[in-house]
Amino acid sequence: MIQKSPEKVLIVEDEPDIAFALKLALEGSGYCTSWAGDGEKALAILQDDSEYNLMLLDIRMPGIDGVEVLKRTKSTGRDIAVIMMSGHGSEELAVECMKIGAEDYISKPFVLDDMLMRVERALAHRLAVLDKIRLEQEKDDFFLMLSHDMKNPMAAVIGSIDIMREGRLGPVNDEQIEYLQSAIDSCNEVVTMIDNLLDIRRFEAGRMHLNIRPCSLAEICRKVVGQLARAAERDGITLSLNIEEGTSDVSADPNALIRILGNLIGNSLKFTPEEGEITVSCRRIKAPGTKSINIPEYVSAPENFSEAGCFVVLSVRDTGEGIPSNELKCIFDRFTQSSSTSGRERGGAGLGLAFCKLAVDSFRGLIWAESVAGQGSEFTMLLPCAN
Repeated sequence: MIQKSPEKVLIVEDEPDIAFALKLALEGSGYCTSWAGDGEKALAILQDDSEYNLMLLDIRMPGIDGVEVLKRTKSTGRDIAVIMMSGHGSEELAVECMKIGAEDYISKPFVLDDMLMRVERALAHRLAVLDKIRLEQEKDDFFLMLSHDMKNPMAAVIGSIDIMREGRLGPVNDEQIEYLQSAIDSCNEVVTMIDNLLDIRRFEAGRMHLNIRPCSLAEICRKVVGQLARAAERDGITLSLNIEEGTSDVSADPNALIRILGNLIGNSLKFTPEEGEITVSCRRIKAPGTKSINIPEYVSAPENFSEAGCFVVLSVRDTGEGIPSNELKCIFDRFTQSSSTSGRERGGAGLGLAFCKLAVDSFRGLIWAESVAGQGSEFTMLLPCAN
């Protein structure tokens, strides 16, 4: 059995009697301690030894005070827990220290049993934080595995099926071609779900890198509708495009816009029955014109949004079963799906719309859904025109 090393505590206290009492109490409870009589010595000790778990830090000291030691320690990214000590403290000072990163605050004189309880609690909280960081890293590693270890084999599967579909390995009839194309579409849907999951994670971690620049939303609409026209035709759905002349460019990442529109149309394809219709519209409006657009109350606009001179409105309307009104507010949340029966049967992980919301937010735009049960749904995106 591996014996666990005692946890190391650094006592930073300019009064030797208090430091000695703390040292005796902590070592009597199984901790390994060191003592620094001022802030400079404490920082030097921490620089030479990164294995300390906790620091008991006096606030009032000659030279560098405890608050400054706390700031410098936390600025290095160290995971050491810190309990502040002071005989001349105040609530304001305690709050300031907690905001900087202290775990707790003890007023002197203190009861040793209470101090030991606080030390134990601070160390337990530190371990919980470290476990959370470890779990976050494991999630990042898992998402990275999804990217490399699942997408690459899926690409090979799609390529192999496509070779058969094109008849390179022998003749195939129309029915076989249809089944092979369905297999390709299903594989592409898995790849899209992986991409959405990875990008949602990047957005949430602040590591999503976008190339935001002026781009033509009208051209992107033409491209995406053209790509999905065959899938709509195969499902017996009419997919049409309506672009008004004079539609302005918007400031956005063009690849992300392609993904957004692909997700919106793909979502409509899942919920629209055979002989249904999907209409993609794109138009420019002046700023006052936004008053004529029915933006739901739950949609929050970014700061200074209304100051833009003009906007481009993109809408995807379908004639599917619609979305229950109580679900419209949360339809863009992760892993949220409409309770529409036919849509559920056709699959979906509830990630596409979540990606759309995060991406549109990054463009300082708005996106929302409107629906009437049994009469279809309309997803609307409102983006400021590019300067």
